[in-house]
Amino acid sequence: MKNTDLNIGPYFWINNKLIFNKCSLSEGRKQFDKIDNSYAHEKLYDDYFKVGDYIDYPRGRVVWDMTKNEAVIYIDRCINKHDILTKIIEVFNLRKYRVEYDEHYRCKNCMDWSVEDEF
Repeated sequence: MKNTDLNIGPYFWINNKLIFNKCSLSEGRKQFDKIDNSYAHEKLYDDYFKVGDYIDYPRGRVVWDMTKNEAVIYIDRCINKHDILTKIIEVFNLRKYRVEYDEHYRCKNCMDWSVEDEF
């Protein structure tokens, strides 16, 4: 599989469903040593829901690490489960990847932990 086959972008896990926006690497934007989809979680949430706040829900983002030549799956710790990761990997067409936590991707129920608690 070529890197051009994979996708990057934000996602949510809401009501046992993966909600996402994806684009190819060639459509992404370079930020330092990563390629990212510029679509914001706020916009993605508003595309599907008219009430509530996106920050209440588990979320993450898939980006491409140009230095390590692999995808990074940023994920809220409460949804870091095999079945959910499998769906993310399938939807974004990932082969080589690593999973990381980032304080940007925490739902309201996970706000009391820090990334350092996990490692």
